[in-house]
Amino acid sequence: MASRPSAPAIWRSWLLLVISASGGLFAIVGAGLLIVAGTISLLRAAVHGLQSITLFNLAWVMLLVGFLCIPAVVYSLLSIRGKNFISRPNPKTFLFASAGLLIWGLLVLLFKPVETSPLAWLLLPPLVLLVTVLPLWWYIETGRRGLTLSSPAQSWGVIGFSLVFTLPVILTLELLVLGLVLVFGGIYLSSSPDFAGQLAILQRMVSDPNFDPQILTDMFSGLLQRPGVILALLAVVSGVVPLLEEMFKPLAVWLLAGDKLTPAQGFLAGMLSGASFALWENLTALSASGDGSGTLILVARVGTGLLHIVTAGMVSWGMASFWQSRRYLGRMIGAYVLAVMLHGLWNASGVLTGIGPLLQIPVDTSPITQTVESGAVVVLIALVFVNLGLLLYFNARLRRTQTAEGIDSARFVSNPLQTDSSPSDFSGVLPEDIAPSSAGPDSGDE
Repeated sequence: MASRPSAPAIWRSWLLLVISASGGLFAIVGAGLLIVAGTISLLRAAVHGLQSITLFNLAWVMLLVGFLCIPAVVYSLLSIRGKNFISRPNPKTFLFASAGLLIWGLLVLLFKPVETSPLAWLLLPPLVLLVTVLPLWWYIETGRRGLTLSSPAQSWGVIGFSLVFTLPVILTLELLVLGLVLVFGGIYLSSSPDFAGQLAILQRMVSDPNFDPQILTDMFSGLLQRPGVILALLAVVSGVVPLLEEMFKPLAVWLLAGDKLTPAQGFLAGMLSGASFALWENLTALSASGDGSGTLILVARVGTGLLHIVTAGMVSWGMASFWQSRRYLGRMIGAYVLAVMLHGLWNASGVLTGIGPLLQIPVDTSPITQTVESGAVVVLIALVFVNLGLLLYFNARLRRTQTAEGIDSARFVSNPLQTDSSPSDFSGVLPEDIAPSSAGPDSGDE
């Protein structure tokens, strides 16, 4: 069906068109430059080193981002021209995604042999994309299975906007926070006479041509053992970072505030925002693989991707519920608080899993360190199941609500109001225009 969108929708379509087109073009051009740099590095090196592999990995990442922006550009152009499309659920996509998850398991077993092979520069980049995308695809299909989907323009617009705009915004804010932490940390440390003495010694050593960088590493390791530094690190990683990311990850969903999204559509848009963020984050982490340690990073990032999808989906579900009915302010705030708590606990546990090597704990206290690290690993595994349970719960809850609303709409259609108007008077009314009035003020509670 084609219809002329409202003025705000046209403005949003132009915005998404500019952002997606410029971001996609930048990504594709950047991929070309990285391929050239990787080729030069490959030709100059006698042995295929980590640098060329990393460059090729990043090139493929940029290519993927560029190609994902193309549908957003196309649908933005169609929306501007007044052509809108409706998505319909396809049960086969979940089956395909489940088959892809099985393939992912086989690819994980192949990851280390490929990573350490002489042809890693050629085979590893597409493998990195596959092992990153397949789990995220399955999470999305699991979360939206059986639900009425948003329009393709909305879905691809969320993806394009999140890939190009949301991540730079979040990184900028996190860098600002890091700068403030360093400033206040420097003020705190400068008040310590021991630190001032160490700084003077460091300045003299750096001017020495025989300076050993290991000395600098040892000094920073000693600095990290300070209780104040440890608490500041945990506060930033498990407090400030989750607050920022859960607030701004669904930034693209805010553009849809005027569309009267249902809670189910809000949840789906949030999942797409979280998946886009996780895609960047996971691919960046895996791009440095090539030394044989990529399999461990790969498995760990699977849980991180699920976390980002679930938390962003919850926050967006809360926002859509509030936009639909103003009495759901508590639901919106509660969803955000729960998302921050889950994210903070995940980050804190991730830091604690490496607390021993980070702090260089002495041998006589190693049992305590091992207990802390083991406990953190258990928490991470438990959080994976909690997040998966939340994903299944939200899908089941929203499907029940959708079914109930469908029954109410069917009753309304089967028992229309008796009026003097002819049937042709209603030829331009869409089902979605009459469903809310039939369901009453309590419709869309979920």
